[in-house]
Amino acid sequence: MTATLHLTSATLPSASIGASNPLPAVGAMPEAPYQASTENLPADIAANIAYGRVTSIHPYLLQDQYTRERTTAPMRLAVLENHLMRAEFALDLGGRLVRLLDKATGRDLVYRNAIFQPANLALRGAWFSGGVEWNIGMRGHWPLTAAPLYAAEITGPDGEPVLRMWEYERKRGLIVQLDATLDANSPALHVQVRVRNPHPRETGMYWWTNIAVAQTPGSRVFAPATHAYQTQYDGSLGYVDVADPDISHPASAPAAADWFYALEPGTIPWIAALEPDGSGLAHVSTAPLRGRKLFVWGDTAGGRHWCDWLGGASGAYFEIQGGLATTQYEHLPMPAGATWEWRESFLPLRVDDARRNGEWATAVPVVEKAVFEASDATDGGARLDAVADVAPDRMLNGGSPWGALEAELAARLGTTFDALPGVRFDRDAGDEGAYWTALLDGDEPSDPPATDSPASYVDGEGWDRLLAAAPATWLTHYHRGVIAHASGDLDRAASHYEASLRQRRSAWALRGLGQVRIAQGESDAGLGHLADALSLTPETVPLLLELGTALLQADRADEAASLVASLSGAVRAVGRVRVLAIRAALATGDREAAGRLLEEPFEVPDIREGELSMSSLWREAFPDRPVPEWYDFSMS
Repeated sequence: MTATLHLTSATLPSASIGASNPLPAVGAMPEAPYQASTENLPADIAANIAYGRVTSIHPYLLQDQYTRERTTAPMRLAVLENHLMRAEFALDLGGRLVRLLDKATGRDLVYRNAIFQPANLALRGAWFSGGVEWNIGMRGHWPLTAAPLYAAEITGPDGEPVLRMWEYERKRGLIVQLDATLDANSPALHVQVRVRNPHPRETGMYWWTNIAVAQTPGSRVFAPATHAYQTQYDGSLGYVDVADPDISHPASAPAAADWFYALEPGTIPWIAALEPDGSGLAHVSTAPLRGRKLFVWGDTAGGRHWCDWLGGASGAYFEIQGGLATTQYEHLPMPAGATWEWRESFLPLRVDDARRNGEWATAVPVVEKAVFEASDATDGGARLDAVADVAPDRMLNGGSPWGALEAELAARLGTTFDALPGVRFDRDAGDEGAYWTALLDGDEPSDPPATDSPASYVDGEGWDRLLAAAPATWLTHYHRGVIAHASGDLDRAASHYEASLRQRRSAWALRGLGQVRIAQGESDAGLGHLADALSLTPETVPLLLELGTALLQADRADEAASLVASLSGAVRAVGRVRVLAIRAALATGDREAAGRLLEEPFEVPDIREGELSMSSLWREAFPDRPVPEWYDFSMS
């Protein structure tokens, strides 16, 4: 039976991602509450951990304006389907594979979330659980995990359809192309990943495929390794025997943890998750994707809380993953103009040999044999090789303009941008590129009113040169200030922010100048600029929170408390604003007021993975009372 590829939608309780945060993310990215120690690690792993670290997510805007209020809403899907399997991809959500159905058994092979609920786990904030996520560029859930990808249908030489998805990742400057197809004769989904560095400079590279699997008491995970690098949420990274103690049962993990399996060189990379009856999912790849990992939430109040927050009644899950490096702390140097590619196969697995339930050393070869038999029965995705360079045919979805704009910028500056032959970018996609398109065309772009935040931002010397050559306006100076600010050149940033303000007074340049002055140690001046910025756009909650936090850090808690008191009831009810009020009350010694605010349970929709602010505030307000479960996000 020939497979089909069509568009549809699924309706489910969903919380809107909301508008992007209007403030450019020039500050440091929030760090995890732990850092990997490189002590006693192999030299190559230690070097990769030290290489290519990213200090800000600029030029992306944060996605942190979501709530926990859900209404029924559609999720747009591209569906690959034949008589053996059904694969559903959320095109507007990073191309996430949200469902993989094995029709022979009626089983969903990956964890299928019954709700869509963003939470603060991604590099830009909004992240959701379930399915298979593709992560490129830098450590963490990638910037496009909650953004559209381009998509098109390609027809293979045998008439079978291929779903192509692609985009330009702006932070690292990489083009990613994902081609997915179903095996015609065996139950298998094959995905060919191709990544191109189109620029004449080296960049850092990172890739992890994260596969969520529904967790039952008997779930067990296998990989071809005897040892792993284990990291928990206390900063440790140790080399451990995976069989002593046996880590293969996710439901038995006492706390959240990652295990990065130490696969021997030359090993065919695979990982599998099985249920006690021997059914499950296998993930096999070609050699470049050599890393394998098991992540578990663990049997703690915080781990259970996170699963409930992310999936509600969908239940618990764990993740099996595949990556380019041994651990997720590493970035790899990708040369100028290089193209890296590999193939991943997702296979329903059946292991009838009872030894699968035995000791690790006995069970792994049995599972491996079943994995290879299932993999060998497929055609290996030869169809994907045949269409890898074929230009997109029937378009299914649009993406961002940035690939096209970066190519035009390179041409304008006389440098190279060597794109992949199988993708094309639309310079007119959406509104976020309109200003930059006009600038590239040599037109004088119309500046928005100073009360409106810019729709998008850019980064790098090339864009700065283009702005410098344009007629000087409040907006060109402002954008040049942001570029300098993100690069750490505070003096140059301040100069451009001040030049922008001389032409037009805007909240955005005032905010940038305020942040610069605070970073330079001029707290009073910086706070004054932030207050002036807020006076121009008093409904901008992210700016309000920046000012309030800066006041607390400057030991001006009374002013922070007065700021919160001046707000409307609706704004004071926002989770982060309420946290600000509690922190201000505690800082002024009013523990009773802080306690009253805490005793009425409330949610902070964008609480970060590993963030313990709520339990810390509770302990400070009530040192003799246990932390309520609704405030407990502890991972250890």
